[in-house]
Amino acid sequence: MVTIERLALPLQEILAIAVAVAAAQGWHLYLVGGGVRDLMRATGDGPVMLSDLDLVVDGVVEGFVGAGVKLAEALRSRYPEVVLEIHGKFQTAALTWHGDPVLGDLSVDLATARTETYAYPAANPTVVASSIELDLFRRDFSVNAMALRLTDPGAGLVLDLHHGVEDLAARVLRVLHDRSLLDDPTRIFRGARFAARFEFEFEPETKDQFASAIASGIYEQSRQEFGSVPALQTRLRSEFKYLFSSSTWKGALRSLRSVDAFYCLHPSLSISQNLDDLGWRRLWRSLCRMDLWLKDDRLNPGLQRWQAMLELILAMADEPAIIALQLQLPKVAIDRLSTLNGIEVQIHQLLNQGDRPSRVDQVLSAFDRVTLLLIAARSDDPWRCQIWKYLTEYAQVKPMLSGKDLQELGFKPGKSLKLILTQLRAVTLDQVVNDRSSAIEFLKSLKLGDP
Repeated sequence: MVTIERLALPLQEILAIAVAVAAAQGWHLYLVGGGVRDLMRATGDGPVMLSDLDLVVDGVVEGFVGAGVKLAEALRSRYPEVVLEIHGKFQTAALTWHGDPVLGDLSVDLATARTETYAYPAANPTVVASSIELDLFRRDFSVNAMALRLTDPGAGLVLDLHHGVEDLAARVLRVLHDRSLLDDPTRIFRGARFAARFEFEFEPETKDQFASAIASGIYEQSRQEFGSVPALQTRLRSEFKYLFSSSTWKGALRSLRSVDAFYCLHPSLSISQNLDDLGWRRLWRSLCRMDLWLKDDRLNPGLQRWQAMLELILAMADEPAIIALQLQLPKVAIDRLSTLNGIEVQIHQLLNQGDRPSRVDQVLSAFDRVTLLLIAARSDDPWRCQIWKYLTEYAQVKPMLSGKDLQELGFKPGKSLKLILTQLRAVTLDQVVNDRSSAIEFLKSLKLGDP
């Protein structure tokens, strides 16, 4: 039996406030979605701490859609430190705690029961107020479509219209209806994340529906016909952000490739094109390298992990910059992806195995660190090793003498001084000089006069 008494006391306190407000209004309040799922999955006797609570109000007065806001404001009065956001035509609200000593990073979403329709595949939904039954029907998978009633009468009852309890026990993910994936392709990506995170399997018919929806070409048709397709733009970007923020990203990517889901990014990323067996192996190696390298403090590329991983995927496509624009990545990422392949070819042409460190430094110093890191992840030796050495060692090397040292030795300031420092750094990289005295001897060999 699932009960909120299993929750940690701070969460119970939040729900008690919401229940009191809802009961005073004569509303029915439900905990829905992942919170119910995770309560059912919880093992052991200890309290369950959740990072997300999704609350839905049913039974509101017809035409009144601000129930979520009313509940959110009641909670805000009790927790003044919380961040409150009110959004949407139907007055949904979200409360967020950041780094709270008790609640940690907690998100509470509050809304009236609603249903949704899609003007075309991958569009943003049109939402209208409805019942809790229809609200559950609009969700993605059966294990996320259960509701725990919080208000009397019937507090503690689980509403399970789509066999979520049964699927949870069987550890399978099942979509709710035939149009689910046509309406919203991000459910494919969400499903892959869930499957990897919980070690679930896709129900066979669901996996067939994944493949069929993608093979139908409906997403690309929507992109061509309507231009703006949110489920293939910002919402898809968010899915990749969540995916690469998880330690189970490898399993999720394998699931996505098994149903040819990268087609949703661009047709050239299908199994029949750039992500055939050879292309997939190349991408997989580059992602594993990047995953490892970003843990190295010496690199510090100034790029979030999820974006670096996503850019590696996009770089496999025929039009990476266009996809980055559709996903609304930062302009610097769009510009980087537009030149990445050309720079990679240029580096491969300019560098050879056995090149001195100074030569490697001279070539690679013309490019930014993120571009080099992406190219290194995609490259074979010797280029990968050369770029890695440059980023982690050569770029930090300084000449044995400074400009001040040279002036004290009698050299005049000016362009020639900068040139001498550049030469000193090059021979330092090549270990021709390794201390102050050998640096001075090198200066004498240049016949620049006695310092």
